[in-house]
Amino acid sequence: MSPNDQTGIDYAALLRWRADGAALGPATDAGLVAECAAFLYHEARLLDRRDFTGWLSLVAYDGIYWVPMDDTADPRNTVNIAFDDRRRLEDRITRLRTGFAHNQEPDRRMRHLIGNVEAWAMGGDRRVMANAHVFEHRTGRPMVDYVVGLDYWLTPSADGWRIRVKRAVLLNSLDGIELPTLL
Repeated sequence: MSPNDQTGIDYAALLRWRADGAALGPATDAGLVAECAAFLYHEARLLDRRDFTGWLSLVAYDGIYWVPMDDTADPRNTVNIAFDDRRRLEDRITRLRTGFAHNQEPDRRMRHLIGNVEAWAMGGDRRVMANAHVFEHRTGRPMVDYVVGLDYWLTPSADGWRIRVKRAVLLNSLDGIELPTLL
């Protein structure tokens, strides 16, 4: 994506990418699906171990982490649960490591279950869609679980794939939810 405003985000490309997902047919390349599923499982393991620095290393320098309130909304004109570029993700992870992220006290423990992985080659990039069930627990509190539709734009780098866009659509996003650590 090439930037078109002071944020550095090419919103037109982002919205085209989101819209293009609706027209995708079945994912028929089993090898590609397996390769992309392995990437998603690795990402989930890093998040489950709270290795946020390792997770951030999977995000491209122009990467976006997007959790919309409404699956069809334009992020420029609506409230999002999260719409973070790389710099904001770095800030978020720094807060998590300092111990001053009050919504993380006591520490949350997570488990991601990933399924229904589909993947398509898009030139040199990859489009990956999956479902996730994310469980998050804090001592003394009830378990919170999130059902999430995941949508990725992966781009190649010298040492593997990087997340250009990760869009996590919560099934109950309009119901007033406790904010998750990272999906």
